[in-house]
Amino acid sequence: MIRLSEPTGNKTVVKRLFGKHIHNLLTLLAATAFFIVSCEEDPTSIGGSILPLSDFDSIVATDTMSTAMYTMFSDSEISSGSYSYYLGSLYDPYFGLTEAGFVTQLQLDMEWPGYEIASVDSVKMTIDVQDVVGETSSPGMMNLYEINEILSSDSSYLVGRDMSVERQITSFSIPPLEEGSDTVLVVDLPVSFGEYILRDTSMLFKSNNIPDFRTYFKGLYFSYPQSDNYHMLYINISGLMPGSSDPSRIVPRSFSSIVQRVTGQVSLTSNSTITIYYTDAEDNDRVYILLMNNTCAKYSHFVHNYELADPEKKIKYINEPIVDTLVYIQSMSGVYSKLVIPGLEVLRSLPSIAINKARIILPVYLNADDYTEDMVPSGLLARYTNSEGTKELLPDYSVDENYAFVDGTYSKVTDQYKINIASFVQEYYEGNILEPEIEIYLPQLSADNLIVKANRAADDGIRFELVYTVLNEDQK
Repeated sequence: MIRLSEPTGNKTVVKRLFGKHIHNLLTLLAATAFFIVSCEEDPTSIGGSILPLSDFDSIVATDTMSTAMYTMFSDSEISSGSYSYYLGSLYDPYFGLTEAGFVTQLQLDMEWPGYEIASVDSVKMTIDVQDVVGETSSPGMMNLYEINEILSSDSSYLVGRDMSVERQITSFSIPPLEEGSDTVLVVDLPVSFGEYILRDTSMLFKSNNIPDFRTYFKGLYFSYPQSDNYHMLYINISGLMPGSSDPSRIVPRSFSSIVQRVTGQVSLTSNSTITIYYTDAEDNDRVYILLMNNTCAKYSHFVHNYELADPEKKIKYINEPIVDTLVYIQSMSGVYSKLVIPGLEVLRSLPSIAINKARIILPVYLNADDYTEDMVPSGLLARYTNSEGTKELLPDYSVDENYAFVDGTYSKVTDQYKINIASFVQEYYEGNILEPEIEIYLPQLSADNLIVKANRAADDGIRFELVYTVLNEDQK
C-alpha cells in the first residue's frame, strides 16, 4: 500500500468534496432550468411518470389563445361628471371631425337681497380656460343659448343627445389663443340678459321643495362651431363656492375689483361666473353673481363626423363584425374597441382553476406624419357589460386604489400597452361575468386618439397572455 503524507491526503479529500459539491450544484441548476423551461412549454407533464397527474396542481401557460378586436361606436354614452369641459372642434385625418360643447345650470351666489332695481348697467361673463388644444390663428365666434329643459344632478345625460334650446342669448368673439395656454376670458353679455334674469326677483332663491331659480332659468348651452382653424378650449367649471355673501355690500362698477376682492364669507376659486352690474333705487352700484360651479347639473355634448376623414385613412368598419388589421380608440366618447376572447370558454370545462396572470398586450400604430409617439395617450381604460346590461370597469380596478395592477399605461420602449385582466378572467370562469368580451376606451376628457395594430400575426398584433393553475381535486 502506498500511503500519502498527511497534508497530501487532506488536499485530496478537499478536492473530492469540492468536486462533489460542484457536481451537485450543477445538477441542481440543470434541474431548475429544466423545471422553468418545462413550465413554459408544457408544465402539466412534470412528474407525470412518477405519480398520477391528479396528485398535483398543474400550471398552464399560453399566449396563442384566439382573439378578435373590432371598432365600435355608441350614441348612448353617458356624460361623466366633471369640473371641466371641452368646447370647439378638432380634426383628425383618421377619425374625421369632432365637435364639443357643454350644458350647465347656473347657481346663485346668494338669494336676492331685496333691493329695488333702478337699472341694469352691464353684464360680464368670465370663462376660465385651462388649456388650448390646437392652433388658434384667427378669432372664432362662440354661441350662448338658454336651454328649455330642467336639469337634475341625479339624472344621466347622453353626450350625443339632441339639444333642447329656448333661444340664442348672444354670439361673441374669441381671440386667437396660443396652444397650451391658460387664460381667463372676459366677455360682455347683452344688458337684456341681465334684465331677463332680474325680471322676477322673487324667483332668485334655491329650494328642493318648490320651483326655484333652476326652473325659472334652466341653464346655458355653450357652442363653439368652426369651419377651419380647428381647436378646442378646455374650460374649468367650478366657480364661486356657494356661501352666505353679505347682501349689503356695495362694490364699484369695476370687474377687476370684483375678481380680486376677498370679502367676508366669499372666496373666488374660479373665474367661470356671470356678474350683473346694476344700480339700486338709492343710486348705489351693486352686483349680482351667477355661478358655474361643482353644484350645477351639467353635461358634455359631442358630435363625431367620421365621413369627413381622409378617404385614404378613414375608418373602414364601425359596428361591423369584420376584423381589420387596425382598430380605433377615440377620446370624447367616440369610437372604442371591443376585444373578444372566445378561447376563454374552454376554461369553464375545467373542474377548478385559479388565474395566475391574464394580460392583454396592445401594439400601437405609429407613422411619421399623423401618429407620432408624442401623440399617444398615456393610459387606457377597460370595461365590461355586467349581467344587468350596465357597463362598468373591470373588477381588476378594485385591486388597488391607484389602479397600478391594471396598468394600461403606454411604454415608449415597446410601443405597447399592457392591461392586466386576471380578476376579469377569474370572474368569467366562475360565471359572474357572462361574456368573454372587454371594451377598451379612452377617458372622456382625453384630447388624444389611438390606433392599435390588432388582428394580424402574433408577433405584430394584439396578444393575450394567460397563465392558470388547474387545482388538485383534493384541494378544492
